[in-house]
Amino acid sequence: MANTATRTVRSICPYCGVGCGLLLKAEDGRLVGLSPDPDHPVSRGTLCPKGATAHEFVHHPDRLQKPLLRRKGELVEVSWDEAYDYIVREVQRIRQEHGPDSLAVISSTRSTVEENYLAQKFARAVLGTNNVDQCQRICHSATVTGLSAVLGAGAMSNAVREFRDPGPRVLMVVGANPAGSHPIIWSVWMKPALRNGTKLVVIDPRRTEVVKEAERIGAFVLHLPVRPGSEVALFHAMAHHILENGLHDERYIQERCENFEAFAEAVKRYPPERVEALVGVPSAKIREAAELYATHKPASIAYGIGITEHRTGVDNVQALANLALITGNLGVPSGGLNALRGQNDVQGATDMVRPESLPGYQRWDDPEAVKKFEEAWGVPLPVPQGPSEFLFLYCSHMWDRALQGKLKGLYCIGEDVAVSEGNTRKVEEALQRLELLIVQDIFPTRTMEFAHVVLPAASFAEKEGTFVNTERRVQRVHKAIEPVGESKPDWQILCELAQRLGYPMRYESAEEIFEEIRRLVPLYAGMTYERLERERGLQWPCPSEDHPGTPTLHVGRFVRPGGKARLTAVDYRPPAEEPDEAYPFILTTGRTFLQYNAGTMSRRTRAGKAEPENFVQINPKDAERLEIRNGDRVRVKTRRGELVVKAKVADIREGVIWMPLHYAESPTNVLTNDAIDPVCGITELKACAARVEPLAA
Repeated sequence: MANTATRTVRSICPYCGVGCGLLLKAEDGRLVGLSPDPDHPVSRGTLCPKGATAHEFVHHPDRLQKPLLRRKGELVEVSWDEAYDYIVREVQRIRQEHGPDSLAVISSTRSTVEENYLAQKFARAVLGTNNVDQCQRICHSATVTGLSAVLGAGAMSNAVREFRDPGPRVLMVVGANPAGSHPIIWSVWMKPALRNGTKLVVIDPRRTEVVKEAERIGAFVLHLPVRPGSEVALFHAMAHHILENGLHDERYIQERCENFEAFAEAVKRYPPERVEALVGVPSAKIREAAELYATHKPASIAYGIGITEHRTGVDNVQALANLALITGNLGVPSGGLNALRGQNDVQGATDMVRPESLPGYQRWDDPEAVKKFEEAWGVPLPVPQGPSEFLFLYCSHMWDRALQGKLKGLYCIGEDVAVSEGNTRKVEEALQRLELLIVQDIFPTRTMEFAHVVLPAASFAEKEGTFVNTERRVQRVHKAIEPVGESKPDWQILCELAQRLGYPMRYESAEEIFEEIRRLVPLYAGMTYERLERERGLQWPCPSEDHPGTPTLHVGRFVRPGGKARLTAVDYRPPAEEPDEAYPFILTTGRTFLQYNAGTMSRRTRAGKAEPENFVQINPKDAERLEIRNGDRVRVKTRRGELVVKAKVADIREGVIWMPLHYAESPTNVLTNDAIDPVCGITELKACAARVEPLAA
C-alpha cells in the first residue's frame, strides 16, 4: 500500500466577513477535507454549512487551469507567455493612443490583503492611473465614506465578542440578517446574549430568521417592517422622540459631538406620527424602538447592506450614526455601530484599495503621505486633480465611461461584475465595448464571456497571505496545496505582468509584500506575520509592535480633526424609483444562507447545491390577490428587464418582494436599478419598482 502524505494546515474561511478558522486537510497534494479550528477567537470551533464544505470547490472540474485567449471569437488555451504578450501589447497600445486613464483595475475582495495592495500599486505605479476600485463600492462604500466623515473611521467599531461579552442590553439589527449571512456571529455571539436577557430590535421589511429564532428562544423582540428606501425618515423619527423626551445623553453630546443644534433642528420635521405612513411602521412602534435603544445601555447597532445599497446610502448610515451618538453608545464596550461586512477580505481590500485614498485611508491632500509612497515605489503618483464630480472613477461609474468610449481597457480580478453590479444589461453592453478585458478568476464567470484574455488564479488554499474580517482582525491565511493546474496566486501574476510592462515589482513571498504594507500603512505598522500567528490575529489600528491592537474604536475621542464626531442633518429623499400602477411592488435583494455572492464558489459545493435556483419572496396577501401559490413560476419585471423564477410565499411586508443575487443564469441584477449615491458611488440595489405576474397555466 502506498504511503499517503497527510497534513493539516490552519487557515481562514473564504466566504463571509466573519473570518472563521479552518483546519484544512491535504493528502498527496489534494485538499480532501476541513474541520473547524477549535481555538479560533471568533468562530470558537464552529462553522456554518457553507464554511464546512468550502474545500469542495477547490478541485472542481470547472476550475480554470490554463490561460485563455480569444481567437476568432472563441476563448482557447494558450501559454502564460502568449497571454502576457497579448496583454502587454494591448495595454501599451491603449495607453499610447488614449492615455493611462483609459485603463482601469477592479481588484478582488476574495484576494488577500497583499494582493489587493499590489493591485492598487499596479494601477498607480505601473499603468499610471488612479482608476482602481473593488466591490466594497457596491456594498459598504456608504459605510466607509459616511462614517469617515462623521467619526473619522469607516469600519465596524466594536469586536464581535462584545455582542456577548459583556453583551449589550439592547441589540438593534438594521437591514441585515446575520442568522443567514453571518451565521457564526449570530449563533456564537448574538443568540446567547438574547438568551441572557439582551432585548432585540429588528428593522427590516422581512420577518427574518433573526426575528423567528429570537422568538423561539423566548427573547424580547420588536420588529419594525420598514418600507425599503425610507430609512432616513425612520431614524430621524426615532431621534425626534429621543430628543423630545430628554432621553439623549447631554454630557456625551457636549463633550464628544459637534453640530448638535443643526441636527436637532432637522429632526424636528420628523415626528413619528408624521412619518409612520411613509416608513410603513406605526408611530407607537417607532417610539418604543427609540425608547428601548436610548434607555438600555450599552446598546449595540449591527447593520448590513439593507441600508447601504441605496442612492441615499451615505445619508442612511449617517442618520443611523446620529442615534448612536446622541445616546452615548459609541466608544463603549458592547455598544457601537457595527457594519457587518459580507466577504472574507472586503475589509482588507477596502483598507488597501480606494480611489479616494492611498492604502490605510491616507489622504491624497496630505503631501507627506504622497511623498512617502512615491519614494517607496520610485515613481510619481497619479494624484487626482480636476472637478470633484470627475475626481474618482468608481467601479459603478466605469460602465458609463466605457459606453462613452472613454474607458478602453479593464483588468478585472476575482469579481463577476456581469452578475454583481446593478442593471447588468448595461454592464454587459459596456463590457462588449471594451477594447481589452482581462478577467482573472478561479472559475468561468458571466463576465468571462466578454473577456479577451483570461488568467487562472489560485484559490485561498493555494497561497499565503492575510484576510481582514468584519471586526478589523487581520488574520493569516496558509497554503495547504500547490496551485491547481497552471493557476497562480494573484500577487505573482501582478508581479509578472508589471515586470513585462517595465516596472520592477518583485517579491519573493507574501510576507515581503506585507512588510512593505506595514512600513507604509500606520494602521498595520505593529503587525508581523509572527505576531499574527501567535496572537491569532490583531485588530487595527495597531501602530507599533508592542501595541495590542484595538478591539473597540472611538474610546475617549474620535479620530476626526478636533476629536469630536459630527452629528449630521440630512433630509429624507425617496428612492430613484417608487411603485406606481405599472410597477406596484418594491423589489429588494440580498443573500441566502447557503450561497455566497455570484455563486462561483458556493454553487460548486454540497451546501450550495441545496439552493439550486433563483426565487422571489412575496407576501401571502399579495400572492393571494395575484392568484400565486407557493412554488409557482412567476415573471418578475422592472423597467430594465424580466426574469421567470419560482415564487416563495414568505414573511415580508405587503408591497415588497425580495430576491437573492447568486444565480448567473438568472441574474437578479438584470432587474435592479443603477441609480448612484453621488457622494460614495454606491448603487441602489435595495429599492426599485417592479411587478409580478403569474405565468399562464
